[in-house]
Amino acid sequence: MAKVLFFNLPAYGHMNPTLPLVAELVHRGEHVVYYSSEAFRPAIEQAGATFRGVDAFFNERTYVDENLVRFSYILIRATQEIIPAILSDVTADKPDYVLYDSLCVWGKCIAQILRVPAIASVTTLARPHSLLHPEVLASFLLVMPTMIQMSFAGRRELAKFLATTKQLHETYHIPRPQLAEVYNNLAELNIVYTTRQLQIYPNSFDERFKFVGPFLGMHAEAPSFPFDELGDQPVIYISLGTIFNDKGDFYRLCLEAFADLNYRVVMSIGTKTDSSHLGTIPRNFIVKPFVPQLQLLQCAALFITHSGMNSVSEGLSAGVPLLMIPQAADQLFIAQHVQRLGAGKMLRNTQLNAQRLRKAAEEILAQPAFQQMSANIGASFRQAGGPTFAVDEIEAFKRRHGM
Repeated sequence: MAKVLFFNLPAYGHMNPTLPLVAELVHRGEHVVYYSSEAFRPAIEQAGATFRGVDAFFNERTYVDENLVRFSYILIRATQEIIPAILSDVTADKPDYVLYDSLCVWGKCIAQILRVPAIASVTTLARPHSLLHPEVLASFLLVMPTMIQMSFAGRRELAKFLATTKQLHETYHIPRPQLAEVYNNLAELNIVYTTRQLQIYPNSFDERFKFVGPFLGMHAEAPSFPFDELGDQPVIYISLGTIFNDKGDFYRLCLEAFADLNYRVVMSIGTKTDSSHLGTIPRNFIVKPFVPQLQLLQCAALFITHSGMNSVSEGLSAGVPLLMIPQAADQLFIAQHVQRLGAGKMLRNTQLNAQRLRKAAEEILAQPAFQQMSANIGASFRQAGGPTFAVDEIEAFKRRHGM
């Protein structure tokens, strides 16, 4: 039995895909110690892992800045604080290997400090090891103006980022983390929770990347929901996820756009928006802070989403066409790619009004090709191998390292 330390960001989109993997590792005899926040302790323990908390430094309430340069500093500052707080424990654990989320800088750094093999858990878009691949270079030209703008707006945080990475390098004698790597901390083996088809660089990955499909079997605790209130009407489901969801103006647009539509509309608004501030809720709407997304998607005819990878995967797995309104991070690239594949349409925030929102929704609902493509992609997910394939690859990785 090997011992593995798992480090992850305490966010649903990063946690949920990993839980079936943890359960499969435990089933095969691994001892998994999982670092996250207290909010995810029940789900982690249900999967069979030992929970350890990092709530004092990074938790589900930690501010996620939409400026990627500023958020990079938040991640590296958390790394600087977490490592000394847990280093004695992880050293005493003597792990055989480390698993870490590709955004979890402290996980990669700890593996380097302990000098143990590491595996990356990739819940977002993957980027190949080489930035010189033609597919990657082409996309960089498109995003360069935005990155320059973010770097200027976050120049103070960028200076702090550079100073902190220098301190990490000098203190722990590990490679200095680079800004370009913060959102793509790769390893010798990279478990990617989707298929190659859903990647924007599908031809650029080597054998170090294993596309195992989304894992949908386990979730952090799902809230209750009055499914009996859905009736016989088709359902439109609206959610901007759990991070970039403080969008009262968007929710009011939805109320205006779909108030008289012959659909039952379920809208999840999170905890940052008070439903009483949205005005009159139309009779065909059900508005909740959170809903059991996997179950609700089984009833949905359309999913209006922020196009985070986890939500997109869950929608496509259920064969539901998507109307995507990206908010931040990699969501724009995901939405553009799904639109190219024909499983949905994308609207930009700057283009948004009630009329356009309704028109795009009606176009998707009126054209069966969107639903058919979503169902086809969902079927490909189920053929990707899932947790069994992922752990098979981890066991092959262990054999290569003499474990």
